[in-house]
Amino acid sequence: MAWPNVTADDIADRWRPLTAAEAVVAAARIEDAGAQLRTALRLRGIHQPPTFATAEEFADWERRYVSTIADVVARFLKNTDGWAEEREQIDDWSLTRRRARESEEGVLFISDSEADALVPLVKRRTGAFTIRLGQS
Repeated sequence: MAWPNVTADDIADRWRPLTAAEAVVAAARIEDAGAQLRTALRLRGIHQPPTFATAEEFADWERRYVSTIADVVARFLKNTDGWAEEREQIDDWSLTRRRARESEEGVLFISDSEADALVPLVKRRTGAFTIRLGQS
């Protein structure tokens, strides 16, 4: 099964219409973010899109996958310089800039919580009447 397709339109639907220049950058960054997210999922044991009991569950997972990549790229487009704080003052000129610890200039960043949210949880059978044979 193929990974869900993410386009610049997905970013525009969740954020705002992109300029022509942003759309070009977004297309490349979508591919980059997808590669990073798929690598993060492979490190968590998911080598292909997971299968679910119902089509609705898969649709929810697919939507979350698309929104994760769209959010990562939109976050990059909002702050390509990686500033966590930027302050300017006019009288007695002052300029303060501070970079975020987790991001660098021009780098996409996928957090562990974003990748972990795409890992389906396996429900274990537990209870008073569970009988497991063959174990000693």
